[in-house]
Amino acid sequence: MRETKKNKMADAPMKKLFWKMGLPMIVSMVLQALYNVVDSIFVANMGETGAIANQALTIAFPIQILIIAVGVGTGVGLNALFSKSLGEKNQEKVNKVAGNGIFLSICIFIVFLLFGLFGSKWFISLFAAGKSEVLSLGTTYL
Repeated sequence: MRETKKNKMADAPMKKLFWKMGLPMIVSMVLQALYNVVDSIFVANMGETGAIANQALTIAFPIQILIIAVGVGTGVGLNALFSKSLGEKNQEKVNKVAGNGIFLSICIFIVFLLFGLFGSKWFISLFAAGKSEVLSLGTTYL
């Protein structure tokens, strides 16, 4: 006899779901926030160039946050649509959402790759106040 799989999202208690599914997301967001703090501490301890390197890192930080925001925002939106389609048992829509998700992730990667290769020097120069070392370090970091 064939067993049918249960939908855990529909059957499991809310408290258990919160801890099982919510906690990893919370930990992920905390780790993303700590990423810049750890970078800053590491870079500031580089010796003579630590302060300049930290300035370059600080200028690059908004782009890091933008990359995270676009990635997480796209993932959350796709996840909502994917979950809704699964709940509706609409396999055709599920397949389209999954395919579109892969396509979007590749497009987002290409956009940020091109920005990193060709636009990072321009972006850092907007805030580097003519300091060539900040420009060089910031461009390398991005």
